[in-house]
Amino acid sequence: MAIRLEYINLIIPIKNINLSYPGGFELFRAHHQNKFGEAFWHDAHLFRDGAMNAAEVESLVLFWQQKGLVPYDETDGVKKWRDMCIVESFCTEPTFPCEWLEVDQEDNCVFLRSRPKGRIIGREEMRLFYG
Repeated sequence: MAIRLEYINLIIPIKNINLSYPGGFELFRAHHQNKFGEAFWHDAHLFRDGAMNAAEVESLVLFWQQKGLVPYDETDGVKKWRDMCIVESFCTEPTFPCEWLEVDQEDNCVFLRSRPKGRIIGREEMRLFYG
């Protein structure tokens, strides 16, 4: 499956949330149920949170950084996304290189590079799922 992009997107593999959030993704969902179908959506592999400006997305990154995720690695001045990734809507690639994420600009979505694109999940699909 794939994640629809909207504005500025913070994408995190669910496996990273399972490792960093006490109680994993299931408890994270329970704690933030009201945001699924609004700012949050996900497929079986990736979670998406979103923002409309740089300051908002920085606060999202900081939240996950405080949970133990490492946003990026830097080697010789070159940054590369590690535990999360930021992608802007209708862009051809993430803001820094991201080895685990594939961007489909035509369909305005992202998906885990090691998996087929499949169905695209966005706000409406989450609203149907979470009611």
